[in-house]
Amino acid sequence: MRKALSCLLLLFLLWPSAAGSGPLLGTGGDRNAVRRDLRTLRHQIHQEERRGERVRQRQASILQEIDNLNRNRAILRRELKGLDEEMAEVGRKIAALEAETGCLGQSYRELQLKFCRRLRARYCQPPGKWLDFLDRDISLGKKINALYYGQCVLEADRRLQQDCRKLLEDAGKHREELEKHRSFLQQLKQRQAAKVAEMEENIAKKKQLLYKIRHQVRAHDELVAELKKMAGQLELLTQSGGLPETDFASRKGALPMPVEGVVISFFGVEKDSDFATVTNNKGIEIEAAPGTPVRVIYPGKVVFASWMKGYGNLLVIDHGGGYVSVYAHLRQMSCRVNDYVKGRQVIGEVGTGAFSDVPSLYFEIRRDGIPEDPLTWVSQLGEGAG
Repeated sequence: MRKALSCLLLLFLLWPSAAGSGPLLGTGGDRNAVRRDLRTLRHQIHQEERRGERVRQRQASILQEIDNLNRNRAILRRELKGLDEEMAEVGRKIAALEAETGCLGQSYRELQLKFCRRLRARYCQPPGKWLDFLDRDISLGKKINALYYGQCVLEADRRLQQDCRKLLEDAGKHREELEKHRSFLQQLKQRQAAKVAEMEENIAKKKQLLYKIRHQVRAHDELVAELKKMAGQLELLTQSGGLPETDFASRKGALPMPVEGVVISFFGVEKDSDFATVTNNKGIEIEAAPGTPVRVIYPGKVVFASWMKGYGNLLVIDHGGGYVSVYAHLRQMSCRVNDYVKGRQVIGEVGTGAFSDVPSLYFEIRRDGIPEDPLTWVSQLGEGAG
């Protein structure tokens, strides 16, 4: 988009209008062509503003989706926390039940031991022991009561053992139910955790998309701002009378170089043997020390003075008669739009281009928006224009 913008701005600055009715900025006289291109530019501004609005709506939609996902994630996390608490409670119940079961088991073993001892006391006496008891000098009623009491004690021990066994069985069933419940909670927790992980992944993707959309919004805003700036400059041209015809053409071959230096890139088609590429240069590049003064080659009016991607600080000066000169890679500029500059006036300083580390000045000469070889116009021995 930025590259397209640079080409678009140069198109409006230097090339003839799309309708073929004359140069856009080559002369100040053809205001109708400027007005047509201004309307075209305003239409494009409107289109870009509409695109920017759609991108903003998409950004708002993504923000709402992220907000909904965050709320749902918070709900799932609260549910997970509740599951953890419920599982902890079930774990405590199982631990308490295991402790209770251990006590019941101990009681049951003690009852069994007592019961076995009493059985041995009753049924495993030496021969004649019960007869000795019956031959004692006590009443028959007491003897019968003693036998009945022993029978009742054994029966009570047996019931206690049955009750204890029943409690142990109930405790085992209860523990089994708690284990099943804990297993269910564990599975539910795993499903909820998987949902949270999926949701967090979705949120991360939405945020990544949001970052791209925000970048698009900024790019649209910058594009619209630069197009509006360009429209403002074109509107100034429709309000000005332009420059009169000059003798610029008669100075061909005698104009001064804009800066003292060495030409390192020439006009026209250039082949790079190292990278096997072909470049069609619309101007020349002059290597010079950083900060070297750059001088205008002929009097004129500044019609563009701003930064442009790929060119850095860029100056376009209208010399009248359809001729403009272009100066780029400037470290700084000494004039503004609508300034009238005199011949050989310093208009800036040499800087560095966007695609090169070598300090240089990029220089063009155009007639009615069509580039011409600057070296056919300038001479290092030529004197400055007045």
